[in-house]
Amino acid sequence: MLWDIRTRMKPALQVIDMIPNVHRTPALAALRRAVLEGRPATLRLSDEDRELAFHDAHVQLSSPIGARILKMLHDGGHLKLKKPPLRSLPALEAYIATEAAFRAEVAAILAADAAKRDRLAEIIADPACARPEELTAHLVEKVFAARLGHAATGTLMVAGIPCHRDRSSTPAADVGRWRDEDRLFCWWTDSEGQRRGDLPE
Repeated sequence: MLWDIRTRMKPALQVIDMIPNVHRTPALAALRRAVLEGRPATLRLSDEDRELAFHDAHVQLSSPIGARILKMLHDGGHLKLKKPPLRSLPALEAYIATEAAFRAEVAAILAADAAKRDRLAEIIADPACARPEELTAHLVEKVFAARLGHAATGTLMVAGIPCHRDRSSTPAADVGRWRDEDRLFCWWTDSEGQRRGDLPE
């Protein structure tokens, strides 16, 4: 889910480059401080905005929310520039203008994720309510873990289909290297007689 949101953000330096004559590294540090530490103190961000404005990783990312913060830093004289600041920053302003669309995409991703989690909980509570096309090894694994425990093997009916969780035979040389869960696999046979799910190791 978070990965889906990150893919809708731009590299922070790319956003910073939308400001002509800016010193990139200090600007990146200023944006990072503003989002993560709330400095300057005049900047008030909700937890959600802080989460969505800037992603601090190997490649730092920023969203239109972060671009808006960057513009506030620029307008407040908090960024080091090589020349006097420009009155207008068309590229940055164009990216800021996509904030509503970005927020709508984030809301859709979060809603889809919540729906997926709700559906998983529903199927775990009543495996018979699952549809055959919803079956995945991950789903069967979750049902087994919730109903019989993490290390149990056997057969459970899910979506009206016998689903199995077995233990693969680990070569003697590998015994002790793998946890029990690593050697479990889930599978079932579909309506066309095809085996689906995990294959044993």
